[in-house]
Order: sequence, then structure tokens, then C-alpha cells
Amino acid sequence: MTTYTFLTNATNLNKPRARAHQTIFREYYVLVILTRRNTDYKMNSTFILRSPAWDVTKGKYEEINLLPLMATPGPMLMILATYLLFVLKIGPTLMTKREPYKLKVVLLLYNAFQVILSVYMVYTYLLKMLQRGFAPTTCLMHDKNERDNILFGIWLYFAAKVTELLDTVFFVLRKKDNQVTFLHLYHHSVMMFGTWMYLKYWPSYTLYFIGFLNSLVHVFMYTYYGLSALGPKVSKYIFWKKHMTKFQMIQFICVIIHYIVAVNRTECPPSKGVALFVGLNTFFFLLLFLNFYIQSYKSGLFRLDGTEGCIKACKKDSVRGEKSKNS
Repeated sequence: MTTYTFLTNATNLNKPRARAHQTIFREYYVLVILTRRNTDYKMNSTFILRSPAWDVTKGKYEEINLLPLMATPGPMLMILATYLLFVLKIGPTLMTKREPYKLKVVLLLYNAFQVILSVYMVYTYLLKMLQRGFAPTTCLMHDKNERDNILFGIWLYFAAKVTELLDTVFFVLRKKDNQVTFLHLYHHSVMMFGTWMYLKYWPSYTLYFIGFLNSLVHVFMYTYYGLSALGPKVSKYIFWKKHMTKFQMIQFICVIIHYIVAVNRTECPPSKGVALFVGLNTFFFLLLFLNFYIQSYKSGLFRLDGTEGCIKACKKDSVRGEKSKNS
């Protein structure tokens, strides 16, 4: 009896608080009922509260999740984070008091591998485009066999981007710090990250043309790197170094034009957001490489500061100086 009286009195003393709790409970109960009756989304309140709208582990096609490094974004992000941490912090710190490594044999083998891989991708992508067209209207992703071949072709391109991160690692170990620029880091990081995202969530045949041109550029680029590793006696005969940046800029212009045409022709175009990202990022690459070309091969001709970029201008001035002395 005493206990009952105590509880009754306690309830009477806390009536305002109890009413507030009842009001909150009624509102929550109504919200749950309304959510569960929402036939448009066909999901209950528990799912809304606990599950994200976008499952990052689920690719557009089930076959993608079975490819190496494609099940979740975790391994790819770990590789990218380790790469940036090493080339920006750990590597330079380790090499501060060390002599640069030569790595002649390693570079020869690495560049030979990249040339062979690039030639194979050029052959694969070109053969496919000759068979199916450079910008077909038919959506090839609807056919299971075609889709499997396309997905593997894109994955091979992604795998190549992962291996190319070693370019920067070798620059750091050889203390070629002037090569580790924003352009270099941005290009390598975004290409690997962007290719993974494209393959995982928005795979498309249109990436074959990008892979074809980029691999063709890399055939010449890694051939140059491989021959340069043999020393100045060989590298002085490499005539196409200054044309590489031009080739890369032409590549970006062709990619933008092709992507616009292909997206408007195909039966399964990517979303506007994806198309906008690819277009703007490629245009940004074009601007970065154009700026690099101007600084390396144009503006340097008129910069008289004793650097490598002023060879022609320095020669002209030295000739003028000698003439003035003789006169």
C-alpha cells in the first residue's frame, strides 16, 4: 500500500513532464507510421535511419565486384594515401642525408614493362574500336559477353594507372624533386581514383577511346624514360622529348571532342554529372599541360637567369656581348 501511494504521488508530481513525454511519443509514433506507409520508397523507418542511400560497395554490375581491388573503395584509397604520404613526406625525409639511387636496371625493366603493357592496350582498344566503332549508337553494355570484355578492358587500364604511381616513387628515390610537381601528382592521383570510380559505378565503352590515346602516348613516353636511363650518351639522340607535351595536349582535345560525340550518340549515356566531371577534368588537364609547355619551352627562351630554359636567349646575348667587345 505504501509503495502504491508513493508511485501515485510521484506520478502526480511529474504530470507536466509525463505529458511532455507522451506528446513526444505520439509525434514519433505518427512519424514512424507515416514513414512505413510511404509506398514510393517502400522502406521502413529503420532502413532510413541506419542505411545510406548509396552503397559504395555495390558496383553497377555484379561482375565488377569480382575484379581485383574493385570489391570496396578501401584498398584503392589505401594505395592512394600510402602513395601521397611516401612521395610527399616519408620518401623525401628518408633521402635527405642519402645519395640518390641510380636504379638503372630497375628503371630499364620497369619502363620496358610499361611499354609492353601500353602496346598491348593500344592493340586491344584499337581492335575493339575497329570492330564496334569509335562512337557506336548501340549500347554494348546490354550484351553479357560484350560487357565482360569491356569491363576487363577498363580494369586493365585502371591496373596500369596503379603501376604508374611508381613513376613518382622512382623520382623521390633518385632525388629528382623538380619532377614531383602539382601537375605530376594531380595527374597520377586523379587518373587512378577517377578510373576506379568510372569502372565501379559508371562503366562505359567510351573509355576505350581514352585508354587507346593515353596508352599510345605512354608508348613513346616510357620508351623515352627507358632510353634516358641508359645515360646521356643515349638520351641525347631522343628527339621527341619536346614533342611529348604537344602530343598529350592533342590527346586531351581529341578526348573532349570524342566524349561529346559519343555521349550524344550512345543509347546508354552516362549521367550529366559524370559527363560534366570527365569533360571539366580533361579540360583542366589540358590547361595544366599547356601551362607546363609554356613554362618549359616558350617563356624560358626569354628568361635570362642562367637556368636550363634560357639556352637560345643566352646564346643570342653571348653572341651580342662578344660582338660589342670586339667592336
